[in-house]
Amino acid sequence: MDLVAGDKKTCSGCEACVSVCPKHAITMKPDKFGFIFPYIDKSLCIDCGLCMKKCQFKNDEISNSKSKVYAVVNKNEEMCISSASGGAFTALAQWIFDKNGIVVGCAWDEHIMPKHIIISSMKDIGKLQGSKYVQSSMGVIYEHVKEYLEHDRYVLFSGTPCQCAAIRAYLNRKYEKLFCVELLCHGVPNAKMFREYLDMLEKKMRAKIIDIHFRDKKLGWGALLRIDYLKEGRHRIKYLKPEESYYYYYFFKRSLFFRESCYSCKYASEHRLSDFTIGDYWGGQNFHPTFDQAKGISVLIATGEKAINTLPELRNYLLMEESSIDYVKIENGQVSKPSLKDSSYDELLERLTTRGSEAFEEEYHKRYRKNVFFGKLKRLVPLWVKRILLRTKRIVAKTNSQIK
Repeated sequence: MDLVAGDKKTCSGCEACVSVCPKHAITMKPDKFGFIFPYIDKSLCIDCGLCMKKCQFKNDEISNSKSKVYAVVNKNEEMCISSASGGAFTALAQWIFDKNGIVVGCAWDEHIMPKHIIISSMKDIGKLQGSKYVQSSMGVIYEHVKEYLEHDRYVLFSGTPCQCAAIRAYLNRKYEKLFCVELLCHGVPNAKMFREYLDMLEKKMRAKIIDIHFRDKKLGWGALLRIDYLKEGRHRIKYLKPEESYYYYYFFKRSLFFRESCYSCKYASEHRLSDFTIGDYWGGQNFHPTFDQAKGISVLIATGEKAINTLPELRNYLLMEESSIDYVKIENGQVSKPSLKDSSYDELLERLTTRGSEAFEEEYHKRYRKNVFFGKLKRLVPLWVKRILLRTKRIVAKTNSQIK
């Protein structure tokens, strides 16, 4: 079987080619590391070329559209607290539901594996809330989105920038009732890595994990890992800070084991292509002090006339203050450039694959003990020192903005 894209370094694994093939000749298969790629069964292929025509990485989208940048917080405090940052996504979802629309996003399945699903009311919004640091399975989601649009329904499609580009390429036409909201994405590990991580945790905890939240707010807006598990028939909860949460979270935060294409992602740019871009507005409290940092602040970038025209409506759901992309990128580098590929990338993948998650975890603690120690030490830095450093960054950002 032949690889559709021809080059693994450019394939994002968005699965659009699988959905568009009229003969179902394309299937996603994992490589030895677990990253999935599309392969063609030549005995079924009719050489129609649709797979390449719909490949979002082979087709260049250019954005010359005007953008507006905002710091936002959900007006519904409960929704804000249950969200990873300021609750921008839940506000967009509520706005779409109020138009009798549907929302598409990533959820955990019954095995705590990520997949894109469709929900039609706020009662299911919890399934799509929260950060899920692993690439999701798309299944037949693109086909279903098209069906809803053809029936004149509003659709909010959320995902990574490449997944949003994939739905646009798959549809190949503009729908006024389709709104794409992309996440400020660092990159994605794969489902195999995540599954092995969960298996390792279950073995260490001698328990059955039933849910995982990478960004719980028990201690406020930050990076607290929450694990829900069953042990001796009882539902229990375990909280772990990043430096305590074993190798997976540590490696994600340092961009060490993403998909190859993530390190050259063409969507990691200030010139965004989706209607909306959302993410954590780290450091946002320095420019928007009226917002409560403990509850979280989101950045919302509206790109293009259609998205910008919705902003007055969104004010019904969000507290909004206009901001600047220069402020955002001070502590959110992914808004303007892709993650850097570490020199040890290939070696790390090989060791994780050959040694297994348990042995790799032991090695991680030995090899990165110094990093883990400094991570804990950083938390002991007095708040006034952090404020001085952040204030310095703010002055530099404002100066750069004025120069431009």
